[in-house]
Amino acid sequence: MNWLGFDLLMFAASVILYLLARRAAILKQPVYFTNLAMFVVPLVVFCGMDMIWRPSFALNSLQVFLIVFAGVVFSYVSNWASLKSIESAPNPGYSLVISKSYVVLTTIIAVPLFGAELSNRAVLAIILIVGAAAFIMVDPARRQRSGSKRWLVLSVGAFFGWGLLSLVAKFLFTQGVAPLTFLSLLFLVATLCIVVENTSKRVDYSHVFGSWRLFVAIGLAAAAFNFFSFVAIKLAPNVGYVNATNASSIAIVTVFSALLFGDELSLRKLGGVAGVVAGLILLLS
Repeated sequence: MNWLGFDLLMFAASVILYLLARRAAILKQPVYFTNLAMFVVPLVVFCGMDMIWRPSFALNSLQVFLIVFAGVVFSYVSNWASLKSIESAPNPGYSLVISKSYVVLTTIIAVPLFGAELSNRAVLAIILIVGAAAFIMVDPARRQRSGSKRWLVLSVGAFFGWGLLSLVAKFLFTQGVAPLTFLSLLFLVATLCIVVENTSKRVDYSHVFGSWRLFVAIGLAAAAFNFFSFVAIKLAPNVGYVNATNASSIAIVTVFSALLFGDELSLRKLGGVAGVVAGLILLLS
């Protein structure tokens, strides 16, 4: 299967993952519930895949350092920064637009770093996807007063963290590190960070046991999303193409959230959905 096949599988898994996360939010599950599911369950899945496929874990010191650093800073800290930014932003969509725009960073930097391709059509498609996604994610009615710019700093941190995570992964793949090896170690490090955080906060895990089916479902979707995503990153002609597909999944999530959960689907959002779909078709055709 080429990169496009894995890219589309990642797209489908992303839609399922965010719909399940939306379901958890509707059920008023705490943030740690979804966050823990997105790391712990995939770690178990990747360890099981390791026993079957037996990828090589023979890494040099630089590769180990990059994976550990990426797990702590680019995965755990970036995810924390994004969640905190969304909480304190005057409009949650502002934070999401900034952090999700890392696709622009990765697309451009991949050219000098890896000799990646970048056609004029791809540039136009990515601009269209990012711009149209802003119409979906920013809800003018949800604007509230915020005297602090801390949310902006945090969203920019998530922007660089997620972008650099993709670039570090691509670099390691060019050095012969298998995607499954990378994912197993990355999620081990990030999960340990989350467990330490939750332990320090004395988190009550009763929500996990009370809704374990939803917890497992979110985790399995996250495992599929990450596996297909990083395999696509390894094979794609440009890391940014995969990230653009990931960002465009917000359009389908918006439509299905309206159909399944009764979320608002305004003309503004429909226009954004149409723009994202057009950009995705332009990118992948």
